[in-house]
Amino acid sequence: MLACRLHTHPGAGGATPRVKVELALGSNPAARAHMAELARDPPSYMHPDVEWVPEDDVTKPYTAEAIVTVDGPAGSVYAHLPYRVQLSFFHTYPTMPPVVRFASIIYHPQIEEGGLVEDVFYDALEWSRKPNRHAKHVLSLVHQMLVEPLPGGLPLPRRVLSRIQQLQLRRARTICGYEPLHPPLFAQKPVLTAEWLDADLLAATRSRDEARMRALLTEVSPGVYSFRMATPAFCEAFLEEMAHFEASGLPKARPNSMNRYGVIVNEIGMERLVDVLQQEIICPLAELLYSEVKGCLSLDHHHTFMVEYQEGQDLGLDMHHDDSEVTLNLCLGREFTGAGLRFCGVFGEPTYRKFSYQYKHIPGQAVLHLGRQRHGADDIASGERMNLIVWNKSSSLRAVLPNERPAHGKVPPDEVCLSYTHDNDYEAFKPLPPGVLSRKERIAAAGGA
Repeated sequence: MLACRLHTHPGAGGATPRVKVELALGSNPAARAHMAELARDPPSYMHPDVEWVPEDDVTKPYTAEAIVTVDGPAGSVYAHLPYRVQLSFFHTYPTMPPVVRFASIIYHPQIEEGGLVEDVFYDALEWSRKPNRHAKHVLSLVHQMLVEPLPGGLPLPRRVLSRIQQLQLRRARTICGYEPLHPPLFAQKPVLTAEWLDADLLAATRSRDEARMRALLTEVSPGVYSFRMATPAFCEAFLEEMAHFEASGLPKARPNSMNRYGVIVNEIGMERLVDVLQQEIICPLAELLYSEVKGCLSLDHHHTFMVEYQEGQDLGLDMHHDDSEVTLNLCLGREFTGAGLRFCGVFGEPTYRKFSYQYKHIPGQAVLHLGRQRHGADDIASGERMNLIVWNKSSSLRAVLPNERPAHGKVPPDEVCLSYTHDNDYEAFKPLPPGVLSRKERIAAAGGA
């Protein structure tokens, strides 16, 4: 069994402010009173601090949201790491139970992508029984489901359950077995400072001042914004950390289905850093720029990874759109030529396959766009380019399926916006690149019809 060493360095800029336990004040006093009781006398597996989401950022229709940290049960595959659990309270609490979402990455057969627990949890909660109508009962059941899956859930094949456990154990072994070169990047309560990020950007997003934020942004193409984000010190520390991890020999997974080289930073212990980056920088910008995404009221999890392009590895990336609501793409370096980013339209719109802009990466500069924005990376001509990519996702938006069929198939595409990976009609407009199989050949190779 692993003996995990959590990285508790306070982060850049000094000690992290202690989270205060709020009493039954403000919205939803019943929820706040119950959480205050828990914090005063927490169960052995719960950390005593309770973090309240700022009222302006509480997702409707909830009136209060609290985050607590629990330790995984001893003897389980979850024993080695802490897990942040968010409780979202309706105004009718405790008549209605809170909605439970794991705000930490976790592999579990009864927890969905984004961290929402499945319906079997609420069945087992038995909220109709008055003695159960307390947040402490909710957390007790959270702990129980980490000991073993709750009864009554959808039965899964043994091989699927085994795979889920393997993923969780691999994640724990990697995080617990890695000794960071720069511990502040792995702090459990990171503090973002001007040592790492542009001071004007930090001040503007923390104040939520629309004019100040817009003054820092350049709209290079409709819905695509560039801005100065990271300092040379942050970029260099991050790249040094990635090289240090590569040298550790610990296992790593491909960043996504298209990039072959890089690191999923969430899987090596940097998840909390990006959580704070999402909350303090990305969410305020997304709220300002993309009304349909709702920013801090919606974005609640992320898939974050570093990609690298150089000769002999990935040279570029085919046209695609991301599995995200909003994507942040930060260039870390190093020296390179080529490797630009071509933007086309937004998925579902007639301009989806129409060229709009060619972006040039600059170390320390970020570009922000909707996940549905089609884009592709030009081949690198020389050197090495490394970027930090944050796919920002919303569990609430992903519960709503779009009703309209995409309109982009009705409009002739610009050739630079075609994707041989994703467009079934690619060959109707241009020949496939050398070595790329046709769609029929790919289906045949996969054993399809």
